Amino acid sequence: MKLQRIETGEYLTPDGRFYVCNTYYSNGIPGRSNTNKGWLIKDRSGATPFLVSSNQKSKLRRVDTLAQAREIVAGIIQRDADAQKLYANGWCKEENSEQPGVCWRSPYSGRLLTQTEAMLELSLMS
Repeated sequence: MKLQRIETGEYLTPDGRFYVCNTYYSNGIPGRSNTNKGWLIKDRSGATPFLVSSNQKSKLRRVDTLAQAREIVAGIIQRDADAQKLYANGWCKEENSEQPGVCWRSPYSGRLLTQTEAMLELSLMS
């Protein structure tokens, strides 16, 4: 995942959706009022892709390294791209409280599948 550098300790994804900043520089003055070093990822699209607890999501996530931030952002972007492929090929996303994560209704078998299983079935059927 390529991040564009804005200033010291600040990066954006090419589409502008994710903002990543080093918490050491987050107040404008290096080290001021920040005892925790690390990186903060913010989703600027309004979506809440980060799981805080079993039933709560957030648009912010703190990680220890820039490499971890890149990996997390790349994973979310890939997951969103896969979801768009599924929607484009007639798959429906449903809420399934009994089995969290099993939410894609297959147009081929009618079964509920995880996103990974759905992408595998889509690749086998097309």
